[in-house]
Amino acid sequence: MTSRTYLWGVGLASALALASFLALIWFFSPENSSGIILILLALSLFLSLCGFFSLLGFYIRRRKQRDKSAIYFLGISFREGSLLGLLFVGFLAMKFFQVFYWWTALIFLIIVVAIELAFLYGERS
Repeated sequence: MTSRTYLWGVGLASALALASFLALIWFFSPENSSGIILILLALSLFLSLCGFFSLLGFYIRRRKQRDKSAIYFLGISFREGSLLGLLFVGFLAMKFFQVFYWWTALIFLIIVVAIELAFLYGERS
């Protein structure tokens, strides 16, 4: 599979996840829906954000460093896109369960940054 095919697949999957997220919002009210609807809502939002941030990170890295191969950036962009998607969905979940305070958000942000630093440290050694 070429990087171009992978990027088109990620873009299409992200657009499909965004369409499903918007359809869930349109047809169901998150305030009085069942748990399965909330799980589907969070999952579709995570997948769409993951794809969007992955593509955005890939294109920014690709523009900055043209000398490296595109395959090198795919894994990094997907990992960081996944972590950013997890961060936003985690913030929304904290808001839904009414535990979103500045200090809980900061703790969650520190955990996500620590995960990214662990990956960066693992790449160097």
